[in-house]
Order: sequence, then C-alpha cells, then structure tokens
Amino acid sequence: MQGQDTQKSNVVSLFAARENAQPAVEAQTAVASGAQPDSADEESFADIMQRNAKNKERLEKERATANKSVLRSYRIKH
Repeated sequence: MQGQDTQKSNVVSLFAARENAQPAVEAQTAVASGAQPDSADEESFADIMQRNAKNKERLEKERATANKSVLRSYRIKH
C-alpha cells in the first residue's frame, strides 16, 4: 500500500455539480431568448386549458383506434 493516497476519494457528488450548473443554465437561457428572466412570455390560463382539451381529445381518439385494432387482432366481439 505504499504510494497510495488514502485521503482521495473517487466519489463524485451529483448535487454539487447540479448546484454549480444551475446559474449557468439560467444565464444561457436568458441570453438566448433575449428577454429578461422575470418577463417571460406566459400563456393565459384559457390557452392552456384549450391546449389540454385538444390533447385529451387526441389521446382518446388514439386510444380508441388502438383498442379497435387489438379487439380485431384477438377476434374479440365487442
């Protein structure tokens, strides 16, 4: 065991790296968008509700189509 450094650890802290990277990421997004961080464009609640409703309808249609094909492939009468 001669010549080995017993005080050095190969363990890397993920939390320390995340804390150091967070301010840099925020600064990059603010510079890239060209806007102030506090004045971000926010969608109105009605717009968000409308988008969610459209997504819900789309998912229901996709699910119905998938269920039809499964019933057909297993020859299950519905």
